[in-house]
Amino acid sequence: MSPTDTTPVPQRIAHRAGLTPEATAVRAPEGELTYRQFDRRARAVAEELRAAGAGPEDTVLLGVRRGVHWAVGLLGIWYAGAAPLLVDLDAPDDRLRTLLRAAGTRHAVAPDTHAAAMLQRRTGSELFWASTSTAAPASQVRPADVAPGSLAYVLFTSGSTGQPKPVAVGHAGLAAQVGTLAERYGLTAGDAVLQFAAPAFDVSLEEALPTWCTGGTAVFVKDNVLSPAELEPFLDEERISVVNLPTPYWSQWAKDLERSPRPLPSALRRVVIGSDAGRTADLARWTVAGRPPVISCYGLTESTITATSYEPGPAEPAAFAGDELIPLGEPLAGVRAYVLDEELREAPPGAAGELYLAGSCLARGYHGRPGLTSERFVADPFAEAPGERMYRTGDRVTRAPGGPIVFLGRADDQVKIRGHRVELKEVEAAVADHPDVVDVVARAAQGADGPQLAAWAAVAPGSPLTPDALRRHLLAKVPGYLVPAVVTLMDRLPRTPGGKLDPRALPAPDFR
Repeated sequence: MSPTDTTPVPQRIAHRAGLTPEATAVRAPEGELTYRQFDRRARAVAEELRAAGAGPEDTVLLGVRRGVHWAVGLLGIWYAGAAPLLVDLDAPDDRLRTLLRAAGTRHAVAPDTHAAAMLQRRTGSELFWASTSTAAPASQVRPADVAPGSLAYVLFTSGSTGQPKPVAVGHAGLAAQVGTLAERYGLTAGDAVLQFAAPAFDVSLEEALPTWCTGGTAVFVKDNVLSPAELEPFLDEERISVVNLPTPYWSQWAKDLERSPRPLPSALRRVVIGSDAGRTADLARWTVAGRPPVISCYGLTESTITATSYEPGPAEPAAFAGDELIPLGEPLAGVRAYVLDEELREAPPGAAGELYLAGSCLARGYHGRPGLTSERFVADPFAEAPGERMYRTGDRVTRAPGGPIVFLGRADDQVKIRGHRVELKEVEAAVADHPDVVDVVARAAQGADGPQLAAWAAVAPGSPLTPDALRRHLLAKVPGYLVPAVVTLMDRLPRTPGGKLDPRALPAPDFR
């Protein structure tokens, strides 16, 4: 499969089903699917969705959990010509309702009638739905001929205005990235690729789609919160050859292997890490022990998952001076990366600047939010063709002559908490929603287990609100990663005479 191939992903999977119908496409705790079964069950979902009126540019709630139903639902939505809406089904009901309203979603896929009824109750919407449970569909409906520029999926990221941002990814960008990543990871029909990421993360697509487009097997683990030592027997039993893991999880694995040296599963040939900045000390631990090669990846939802990658040569880890951040590396094929100053001029080699991404990787923008789209997706003055755009990542980076891109920090209030991109403004908006809170500020602080959220809130005089009560209130409203680990209640927040927050005067958060 060529990285320049513009054939949309669902058509590639349908083609693969015709080439190797009896090969295993999906293996999960609840069963297996051959490519023939995978294709036919997806066609049945597509037929029901089309009968319910779903089609191009419509979003469909992927209301199923990891495993066979997730795979069938995802492909079935695409076969209908529509676009899956990827959400965390464990999010509070209010959050789900907000996301569905923002995406204009009227359709869903669900395992059965009971699950569909629960979704409708939780979202407060009448959803036209299709079942992913049909075992032997008679449908031979053809997959829709999706246009390259049509909507492929919508996934929400944290918003600086206090509202989540619906990122709209097009089929052309997804097709380009899937082809590039399949080649980058060296995927073949003989690979068994671990399906580890939660369905609400776009990394779940990076695990599955290049695998299916090359005829391999996506193997779903039942529990993705087990420790690396507990994961190893599963990898061995399933003959997993490629894993894509959150960087903190891999870091834990590297340290554990240093403490307790042992051979890793013999079939494992490639480890991909991402979602957080890694440390070179962990890379050295992993490499010295002779582990499988590691590719560290960087990207954003707006760049269709992965935009750059870094794979050290055999001698590179030993050359790092101390414990540094693993470089972001080099842009993938079809991706352009610029390091620009505030005037959008290219920063001199070795100087700091903001990272801008351009090329085939870019999402279409923010679904139904043209104003927000124009703020972050701006004209590319370096492009050869007119009308090209580039995306402002908000990440400060530098690059020495001939060297990789190196991450320095954030240029705005966005932070990474347990692999989730979090806008501090969204955290502040959630805290301020409590009727007793009159002022709030949120920050990321270093806890024992890495960056954690802390919030300082001024409450109304005489309020009985406690930090624990405020956290319980938030847990009922927003996902857990948006809930501060520590809340400090105050009579008023320290501010300068000009009204600006004085962060130096905030009491230190107590993460005990």
